[in-house]
Amino acid sequence: MMIMTKNEFLATLAYELSKNKVADAADIICEYEQHFAFKMADGFSEEEIAAKLGDPIAHASQFESSTERPKHGGKKITTMIGLCFVDLFAGIFFALLVTWEVVMAVFSLTCAVIAACLLGGLNIYSLIPPMPYWCGAIFGLSFASLSVLVVVGCVYFAAFMRQLMRSFGRFHRNTIAASSGKAVLPPLAIHPQLAPKANRRLRSIALTALAVFAASSVLGMIVSMISSGALGFWHAWGWFGYKGAN
Repeated sequence: MMIMTKNEFLATLAYELSKNKVADAADIICEYEQHFAFKMADGFSEEEIAAKLGDPIAHASQFESSTERPKHGGKKITTMIGLCFVDLFAGIFFALLVTWEVVMAVFSLTCAVIAACLLGGLNIYSLIPPMPYWCGAIFGLSFASLSVLVVVGCVYFAAFMRQLMRSFGRFHRNTIAASSGKAVLPPLAIHPQLAPKANRRLRSIALTALAVFAASSVLGMIVSMISSGALGFWHAWGWFGYKGAN
């Protein structure tokens, strides 16, 4: 088979779809363009993706002409009933994923509020255990970096959910298409699809936040031990209801 670039593959596919008078040719081309974009984001070259897909003429021949619509009513109805059960469990699964995303977002916001209180020397309703300001400020930096780290995790997780839903939608569409005797489109990957620049930026932010979190946490404990004069500084300062502090 001749080695093809993305544009050559799509041009041939578009020509064949037009020649076969496929009604939704524009949507099909768009789906293949997205497939190329996703695979290229994973590091594959245009030629490798085109070779993996195969002959665009063969792909185009799988799609029905707008003038030829064979009936597949019985099989399609059975498939739709099966998909209803699949959709039920998928809906519960996606609801759990969204719930976890909300939990992560709330945790990040909580860390940010604690960081602001520690850095600002605030102690609303005495919820924060007593400690010297500079110890609290260092721990505040730790909470701030943890908040940023969780935000990055939320972004990645949201991208994962979005791609997973798109992948499930493609599976849904292909299942119905197959039951109707229509051609199926290439499956979509389930891992997050981020632009390379955005991916690098998020990775840099995450690594920086992780380094700051680790360093400030260790430094905060060391400074607290020195300030309290005890390894168990939480005991010396009477945290957690401990009454042994002098």
